[in-house]
Amino acid sequence: MATIEELQIRRDRLLERLESLQRRVTHGDKTVEYDLDQVRTALDLLDREIARTGGSNGPRVARHLRVRSNKDL
Repeated sequence: MATIEELQIRRDRLLERLESLQRRVTHGDKTVEYDLDQVRTALDLLDREIARTGGSNGPRVARHLRVRSNKDL
């Protein structure tokens, strides 16, 4: 499993690529249009993984509260 720092580095690199990509490229009389949805999907997956591992707050801690009593409640 990747650490939060590694995930953040991956996210930053992917975001840089997304910003530098062009949706449409024309050369002479030919035009190619690229679908950037895969990059956005990968970015969303990385964001979810960062949130799942705790983001900047560290990993989540599950807390349980156990109540005991000698009397009937």
